[in-house]
Amino acid sequence: MRLCHALLVPLASAALLVPGPFGPYDVSMKVQALADTSRRDPLDPTGLSPARRLLLSVFLPVEKQRRSCPPIMVPYMTDPVAAFYGQQAAEYGISADFYAEFEMQLCDLKKLPACASTKQRKKEYPLILFDPGLAESRLIYGAMARSLASQGYIVVSVDHPFEVPAVEFPDGTIIEGIDVDDTDLSILRNILSIRTADISFVIDQLANKTIMDPLMADFPGTPDFTQLAMWGHSFGGATSASVLHSDSRLRAGLNLDGMLIDPIMNTNITKPFVLAGQLDHTSQDPSWDQFWPHLVGQGMQIGFNHTLHGAFKDILLLLSVVDIPREIREAIQEVLGTINPYQLDSGLNGVLTAFFDLLFRSQTAPLLHLPERFSNVSIVRSNL
Repeated sequence: MRLCHALLVPLASAALLVPGPFGPYDVSMKVQALADTSRRDPLDPTGLSPARRLLLSVFLPVEKQRRSCPPIMVPYMTDPVAAFYGQQAAEYGISADFYAEFEMQLCDLKKLPACASTKQRKKEYPLILFDPGLAESRLIYGAMARSLASQGYIVVSVDHPFEVPAVEFPDGTIIEGIDVDDTDLSILRNILSIRTADISFVIDQLANKTIMDPLMADFPGTPDFTQLAMWGHSFGGATSASVLHSDSRLRAGLNLDGMLIDPIMNTNITKPFVLAGQLDHTSQDPSWDQFWPHLVGQGMQIGFNHTLHGAFKDILLLLSVVDIPREIREAIQEVLGTINPYQLDSGLNGVLTAFFDLLFRSQTAPLLHLPERFSNVSIVRSNL
Protein backbone atom coordinates (compact mmCIF):
# COMPACT_ATOMS: atom_id res chain seq x y z
CA MET A 1 0.00 0.00 0.00
CA ARG A 2 1.41 3.37 -1.00
CA LEU A 3 0.24 6.74 0.23
CA CYS A 4 0.16 10.06 -1.57
CA HIS A 5 3.07 12.43 -1.01
CA ALA A 6 0.71 14.95 0.59
CA LEU A 7 1.08 12.87 3.74
CA LEU A 8 4.86 13.16 3.88
CA VAL A 9 5.95 13.28 7.51
CA PRO A 10 8.49 16.05 8.18
CA LEU A 11 11.35 15.36 10.54
CA ALA A 12 12.86 17.49 13.24
CA SER A 13 15.83 19.61 12.22
CA ALA A 14 18.03 18.03 14.90
CA ALA A 15 19.45 14.54 14.44
CA LEU A 16 17.32 11.68 15.70
CA LEU A 17 18.81 9.16 18.10
CA VAL A 18 18.39 5.43 17.58
CA PRO A 19 16.95 4.11 20.89
CA GLY A 20 19.66 2.49 22.95
CA PRO A 21 19.93 -1.17 23.97
CA PHE A 22 18.91 -2.48 27.38
CA GLY A 23 21.70 -4.99 27.98
CA PRO A 24 24.21 -4.72 30.83
CA TYR A 25 27.12 -3.86 28.52
CA ASP A 26 28.07 -0.70 26.71
CA VAL A 27 28.76 -1.29 23.02
CA SER A 28 31.50 -0.06 20.72
CA MET A 29 31.58 -0.61 16.98
CA LYS A 30 34.30 -0.79 14.36
CA VAL A 31 34.09 -1.13 10.58
CA GLN A 32 36.44 -3.53 8.81
CA ALA A 33 36.96 -4.01 5.08
CA LEU A 34 38.15 -7.36 3.77
CA ALA A 35 39.36 -8.56 0.38
CA ASP A 36 39.45 -12.19 -0.70
CA THR A 37 42.21 -12.18 -3.31
CA SER A 38 41.73 -15.89 -3.99
CA ARG A 39 38.63 -15.20 -6.10
CA ARG A 40 37.38 -12.57 -8.48
CA ASP A 41 34.07 -11.06 -7.51
CA PRO A 42 31.50 -13.35 -9.15
CA LEU A 43 28.77 -10.69 -8.94
CA ASP A 44 30.67 -7.84 -10.57
CA PRO A 45 28.85 -7.30 -13.89
CA THR A 46 32.02 -5.87 -15.44
CA GLY A 47 34.11 -8.88 -14.43
CA LEU A 48 36.94 -6.50 -13.54
CA SER A 49 37.07 -6.85 -9.75
CA PRO A 50 40.35 -8.61 -8.93
CA ALA A 51 39.08 -9.71 -5.51
CA ARG A 52 35.85 -10.27 -3.64
CA ARG A 53 35.49 -7.36 -1.20
CA LEU A 54 33.38 -7.49 1.95
CA LEU A 55 32.54 -4.99 4.66
CA LEU A 56 31.90 -5.75 8.32
CA SER A 57 30.45 -3.96 11.30
CA VAL A 58 31.96 -5.38 14.49
CA PHE A 59 30.00 -4.65 17.68
CA LEU A 60 32.02 -5.06 20.86
CA PRO A 61 30.56 -5.42 24.39
CA VAL A 62 32.29 -3.26 26.99
CA GLU A 63 31.81 -3.92 30.68
CA LYS A 64 30.39 -0.90 32.43
CA GLN A 65 32.70 0.66 34.97
CA ARG A 66 31.63 3.03 37.72
CA ARG A 67 30.60 5.38 34.96
CA SER A 68 29.32 4.59 31.50
CA CYS A 69 31.78 4.39 28.65
CA PRO A 70 32.43 7.80 27.04
CA PRO A 71 29.86 8.06 24.23
CA ILE A 72 30.46 8.83 20.59
CA MET A 73 27.75 9.57 18.03
CA VAL A 74 27.99 8.03 14.57
CA PRO A 75 25.64 8.19 11.56
CA TYR A 76 23.20 5.30 11.56
CA MET A 77 23.74 4.79 7.83
CA THR A 78 26.12 5.95 5.14
CA ASP A 79 24.60 8.44 2.70
CA PRO A 80 24.13 6.03 -0.26
CA VAL A 81 22.40 3.44 1.90
CA ALA A 82 20.24 6.05 3.65
CA ALA A 83 19.18 7.38 0.24
CA PHE A 84 18.11 3.91 -0.91
CA TYR A 85 16.01 3.21 2.17
CA GLY A 86 14.76 6.79 2.11
CA GLN A 87 13.14 6.07 -1.26
CA GLN A 88 11.25 3.20 0.37
CA ALA A 89 10.20 5.44 3.26
CA ALA A 90 8.85 8.07 0.85
CA GLU A 91 6.59 5.46 -0.73
CA TYR A 92 4.81 5.26 2.62
CA GLY A 93 4.56 9.00 3.15
CA ILE A 94 7.65 9.40 5.33
CA SER A 95 10.42 11.86 4.50
CA ALA A 96 13.09 10.52 2.16
CA ASP A 97 15.62 11.88 4.67
CA PHE A 98 14.25 9.62 7.41
CA TYR A 99 17.23 7.27 7.72
CA ALA A 100 19.81 9.99 7.07
CA GLU A 101 18.59 11.87 10.16
CA PHE A 102 19.45 9.10 12.61
CA GLU A 103 22.58 8.78 14.72
CA MET A 104 23.60 5.88 16.93
CA GLN A 105 25.36 6.23 20.27
CA LEU A 106 28.32 3.96 20.85
CA CYS A 107 31.13 3.55 23.34
CA ASP A 108 34.31 5.44 22.43
CA LEU A 109 37.01 2.86 23.15
CA LYS A 110 39.78 5.40 22.70
CA LYS A 111 38.49 7.32 25.71
CA LEU A 112 38.19 4.35 28.04
CA PRO A 113 40.31 4.67 31.19
CA ALA A 114 43.59 2.83 30.86
CA CYS A 115 42.63 0.41 33.62
CA ALA A 116 39.58 -0.61 31.64
CA SER A 117 41.27 -0.95 28.26
CA THR A 118 44.76 -2.27 28.84
CA LYS A 119 45.62 -3.42 32.36
CA GLN A 120 42.86 -5.90 33.02
CA ARG A 121 43.08 -9.45 31.74
CA LYS A 122 41.07 -9.61 28.57
CA LYS A 123 37.71 -11.31 28.94
CA GLU A 124 36.58 -13.75 26.25
CA TYR A 125 33.22 -13.21 24.56
CA PRO A 126 31.21 -15.52 22.28
CA LEU A 127 31.50 -14.56 18.62
CA ILE A 128 28.20 -14.28 16.73
CA LEU A 129 27.92 -13.62 12.98
CA PHE A 130 24.91 -11.90 11.42
CA ASP A 131 23.86 -12.06 7.77
CA PRO A 132 21.22 -9.71 6.29
CA GLY A 133 18.35 -10.44 3.96
CA LEU A 134 18.69 -10.56 0.19
CA ALA A 135 19.35 -7.09 -1.23
CA GLU A 136 19.45 -5.66 2.30
CA SER A 137 22.27 -3.66 3.85
CA ARG A 138 23.81 -4.75 7.13
CA LEU A 139 23.13 -1.19 8.32
CA ILE A 140 19.34 -1.65 8.46
CA TYR A 141 20.02 -4.19 11.24
CA GLY A 142 22.56 -2.08 13.15
CA ALA A 143 20.41 -1.45 16.22
CA MET A 144 19.51 -5.15 16.44
CA ALA A 145 23.18 -6.16 16.26
CA ARG A 146 24.10 -3.55 18.88
CA SER A 147 21.31 -4.82 21.12
CA LEU A 148 22.64 -8.39 21.11
CA ALA A 149 26.17 -7.11 21.71
CA SER A 150 24.88 -5.31 24.82
CA GLN A 151 24.07 -8.76 26.22
CA GLY A 152 27.76 -9.71 26.17
CA TYR A 153 28.48 -10.99 22.65
CA ILE A 154 30.84 -9.86 19.92
CA VAL A 155 28.54 -9.44 16.92
CA VAL A 156 29.84 -9.23 13.35
CA SER A 157 27.43 -8.20 10.59
CA VAL A 158 28.39 -8.63 6.94
CA ASP A 159 27.66 -6.76 3.72
CA HIS A 160 27.79 -8.71 0.45
CA PRO A 161 28.58 -6.16 -2.31
CA PHE A 162 26.64 -6.00 -5.58
CA GLU A 163 23.57 -7.80 -4.22
CA VAL A 164 22.86 -5.02 -1.68
CA PRO A 165 21.73 -1.48 -2.66
CA ALA A 166 25.10 0.12 -1.96
CA VAL A 167 28.22 -0.55 0.08
CA GLU A 168 30.47 2.37 0.99
CA PHE A 169 33.96 1.30 2.05
CA PRO A 170 36.16 3.29 4.44
CA ASP A 171 38.39 4.35 1.52
CA GLY A 172 35.40 6.06 -0.11
CA THR A 173 34.73 3.38 -2.71
CA ILE A 174 31.02 2.84 -3.31
CA ILE A 175 29.83 -0.40 -4.88
CA GLU A 176 26.32 -0.01 -6.24
CA GLY A 177 23.94 -2.94 -6.22
CA ILE A 178 22.68 -4.88 -9.21
CA ASP A 179 19.14 -6.11 -9.82
CA VAL A 180 18.65 -9.58 -8.35
CA ASP A 181 15.71 -11.66 -9.56
CA ASP A 182 14.53 -13.25 -6.33
CA THR A 183 12.11 -15.49 -8.24
CA ASP A 184 14.87 -17.28 -10.16
CA LEU A 185 16.02 -20.25 -8.09
CA SER A 186 19.22 -20.70 -10.10
CA ILE A 187 20.23 -17.13 -9.25
CA LEU A 188 19.36 -17.65 -5.58
CA ARG A 189 21.41 -20.85 -5.44
CA ASN A 190 24.37 -19.03 -6.93
CA ILE A 191 24.08 -16.19 -4.41
CA LEU A 192 23.73 -18.68 -1.56
CA SER A 193 26.95 -20.35 -2.68
CA ILE A 194 28.70 -16.97 -2.89
CA ARG A 195 27.47 -15.91 0.53
CA THR A 196 28.54 -19.22 2.05
CA ALA A 197 32.06 -18.68 0.72
CA ASP A 198 31.95 -15.07 1.94
CA ILE A 199 31.14 -16.09 5.51
CA SER A 200 33.80 -18.78 5.64
CA PHE A 201 36.31 -16.18 4.44
CA VAL A 202 35.12 -13.81 7.18
CA ILE A 203 35.71 -16.54 9.76
CA ASP A 204 39.21 -17.04 8.33
CA GLN A 205 39.98 -13.35 8.68
CA LEU A 206 38.56 -13.05 12.19
CA ALA A 207 41.27 -15.54 13.17
CA ASN A 208 43.92 -13.59 11.26
CA LYS A 209 46.21 -11.75 13.67
CA THR A 210 47.04 -9.09 11.07
CA ILE A 211 43.35 -8.21 10.84
CA MET A 212 42.38 -8.74 14.46
CA ASP A 213 45.15 -6.91 16.31
CA PRO A 214 44.17 -3.45 15.02
CA LEU A 215 40.47 -4.35 15.11
CA MET A 216 40.67 -5.30 18.78
CA ALA A 217 42.91 -2.35 19.72
CA ASP A 218 41.67 -0.61 22.89
CA PHE A 219 39.02 -3.30 23.40
CA PRO A 220 39.28 -4.91 26.85
CA GLY A 221 38.14 -8.26 25.53
CA THR A 222 38.77 -10.90 22.90
CA PRO A 223 36.61 -13.27 20.81
CA ASP A 224 36.20 -16.87 21.90
CA PHE A 225 36.34 -18.91 18.70
CA THR A 226 35.15 -22.01 20.52
CA GLN A 227 31.82 -20.19 20.92
CA LEU A 228 31.06 -19.29 17.30
CA ALA A 229 27.47 -19.12 16.07
CA MET A 230 25.48 -17.35 13.38
CA TRP A 231 22.05 -15.98 12.69
CA GLY A 232 20.54 -14.23 9.72
CA HIS A 233 17.33 -12.62 8.57
CA SER A 234 15.45 -13.84 5.51
CA PHE A 235 18.01 -15.03 2.93
CA GLY A 236 20.64 -14.53 5.62
CA GLY A 237 18.88 -17.27 7.56
CA ALA A 238 19.32 -19.65 4.63
CA THR A 239 22.97 -18.60 4.54
CA SER A 240 23.27 -19.44 8.22
CA ALA A 241 22.06 -22.99 7.55
CA SER A 242 24.37 -23.35 4.55
CA VAL A 243 27.48 -22.21 6.43
CA LEU A 244 26.57 -24.36 9.43
CA HIS A 245 26.57 -27.40 7.15
CA SER A 246 29.74 -26.57 5.22
CA ASP A 247 32.02 -24.99 7.84
CA SER A 248 33.02 -27.11 10.83
CA ARG A 249 34.05 -24.04 12.83
CA LEU A 250 30.46 -22.81 13.16
CA ARG A 251 28.69 -24.49 16.07
CA ALA A 252 25.06 -23.43 15.61
CA GLY A 253 22.74 -21.31 13.50
CA LEU A 254 19.42 -19.50 13.57
CA ASN A 255 17.19 -18.60 10.64
CA LEU A 256 15.10 -15.49 11.27
CA ASP A 257 12.02 -15.77 9.05
CA GLY A 258 13.93 -16.86 5.95
CA MET A 259 12.79 -19.16 3.15
CA LEU A 260 15.12 -22.09 2.53
CA ILE A 261 16.08 -23.37 -0.92
CA ASP A 262 17.89 -26.38 -2.34
CA PRO A 263 20.37 -27.76 -1.70
CA ILE A 264 20.33 -26.72 1.97
CA MET A 265 16.57 -27.27 2.34
CA ASN A 266 17.06 -31.03 1.89
CA THR A 267 20.39 -31.34 3.68
CA ASN A 268 20.72 -32.93 7.11
CA ILE A 269 21.86 -30.48 9.78
CA THR A 270 23.49 -32.24 12.71
CA LYS A 271 24.32 -29.14 14.77
CA PRO A 272 21.82 -27.05 16.78
CA PHE A 273 19.58 -24.91 14.58
CA VAL A 274 16.54 -22.75 15.29
CA LEU A 275 13.82 -21.53 12.94
CA ALA A 276 12.35 -18.28 14.31
CA GLY A 277 9.97 -15.84 12.69
CA GLN A 278 6.33 -15.02 12.14
CA LEU A 279 4.02 -17.24 14.15
CA ASP A 280 2.35 -18.53 10.97
CA HIS A 281 5.50 -18.67 8.85
CA THR A 282 4.82 -22.16 7.52
CA SER A 283 1.41 -21.13 6.15
CA GLN A 284 3.23 -18.84 3.71
CA ASP A 285 6.47 -20.74 3.20
CA PRO A 286 6.46 -24.56 2.88
CA SER A 287 10.26 -24.77 2.96
CA TRP A 288 10.34 -24.93 6.77
CA ASP A 289 8.12 -28.01 6.84
CA GLN A 290 10.31 -29.64 4.21
CA PHE A 291 13.47 -28.70 6.13
CA TRP A 292 12.26 -29.76 9.59
CA PRO A 293 12.89 -33.54 9.19
CA HIS A 294 16.47 -32.71 8.23
CA LEU A 295 17.15 -31.09 11.61
CA VAL A 296 18.71 -34.23 13.02
CA GLY A 297 20.55 -32.21 15.65
CA GLN A 298 18.80 -30.14 18.30
CA GLY A 299 16.16 -27.95 16.72
CA MET A 300 13.24 -25.70 17.50
CA GLN A 301 10.73 -23.52 15.67
CA ILE A 302 9.78 -20.31 17.46
CA GLY A 303 7.07 -17.84 16.51
CA PHE A 304 6.81 -14.13 17.30
CA ASN A 305 3.21 -12.98 17.66
CA HIS A 306 1.99 -9.92 15.71
CA THR A 307 5.00 -9.80 13.37
CA LEU A 308 5.37 -9.82 9.61
CA HIS A 309 8.53 -10.46 7.62
CA GLY A 310 9.70 -6.84 7.64
CA ALA A 311 9.50 -6.57 11.42
CA PHE A 312 12.89 -8.19 11.88
CA LYS A 313 14.84 -5.10 10.85
CA ASP A 314 15.35 -1.82 12.71
CA ILE A 315 12.43 -0.04 11.06
CA LEU A 316 9.89 -0.45 13.87
CA LEU A 317 12.39 0.80 16.42
CA LEU A 318 13.24 3.87 14.36
CA LEU A 319 9.59 4.69 13.75
CA SER A 320 8.95 4.62 17.50
CA VAL A 321 10.78 7.94 17.97
CA VAL A 322 8.75 9.98 15.46
CA ASP A 323 5.10 10.98 15.33
CA ILE A 324 3.34 9.30 12.42
CA PRO A 325 -0.22 9.94 11.24
CA ARG A 326 -2.62 7.07 11.79
CA GLU A 327 -3.04 6.41 8.05
CA ILE A 328 0.69 5.96 7.55
CA ARG A 329 1.11 3.84 10.67
CA GLU A 330 -1.67 1.50 9.55
CA ALA A 331 -0.09 1.15 6.10
CA ILE A 332 3.27 0.32 7.67
CA GLN A 333 1.67 -2.24 9.98
CA GLU A 334 0.47 -4.11 6.90
CA VAL A 335 4.13 -4.75 6.08
CA LEU A 336 5.77 -4.97 9.51
CA GLY A 337 3.03 -6.13 11.88
CA THR A 338 1.70 -4.56 15.05
CA ILE A 339 4.21 -5.77 17.63
CA ASN A 340 5.74 -3.20 19.97
CA PRO A 341 9.38 -2.75 18.85
CA TYR A 342 10.70 -2.90 22.42
CA GLN A 343 8.84 -6.15 23.05
CA LEU A 344 10.27 -7.53 19.82
CA ASP A 345 13.78 -6.46 20.82
CA SER A 346 13.39 -8.06 24.25
CA GLY A 347 11.88 -11.24 22.84
CA LEU A 348 14.47 -11.63 20.09
CA ASN A 349 17.33 -11.12 22.52
CA GLY A 350 15.65 -13.63 24.82
CA VAL A 351 15.48 -16.20 22.03
CA LEU A 352 19.08 -15.63 20.94
CA THR A 353 20.59 -15.69 24.44
CA ALA A 354 18.53 -18.77 25.38
CA PHE A 355 19.74 -20.49 22.21
CA PHE A 356 23.33 -19.65 23.08
CA ASP A 357 22.77 -21.01 26.60
CA LEU A 358 21.82 -24.29 24.95
CA LEU A 359 24.86 -24.15 22.70
CA PHE A 360 27.55 -22.93 25.07
CA ARG A 361 26.22 -24.13 28.45
CA SER A 362 24.13 -27.20 27.47
CA GLN A 363 21.07 -25.65 29.15
CA THR A 364 17.70 -26.39 27.54
CA ALA A 365 15.50 -24.73 30.18
CA PRO A 366 15.95 -21.12 28.96
CA LEU A 367 14.67 -22.09 25.50
CA LEU A 368 11.82 -24.25 26.74
CA HIS A 369 10.58 -21.55 29.13
CA LEU A 370 10.66 -18.67 26.63
CA PRO A 371 6.85 -18.30 26.43
CA GLU A 372 6.72 -17.82 30.20
CA ARG A 373 9.17 -14.93 29.99
CA PHE A 374 8.00 -13.28 26.77
CA SER A 375 4.31 -12.97 25.97
CA ASN A 376 5.01 -12.42 22.27
CA VAL A 377 7.04 -15.66 21.86
CA SER A 378 5.58 -19.11 21.18
CA ILE A 379 7.23 -22.50 20.67
CA VAL A 380 5.77 -24.03 17.52
CA ARG A 381 7.70 -27.33 17.63
CA SER A 382 10.83 -28.70 19.22
CA ASN A 383 13.03 -31.80 19.20
CA LEU A 384 15.07 -30.84 22.27
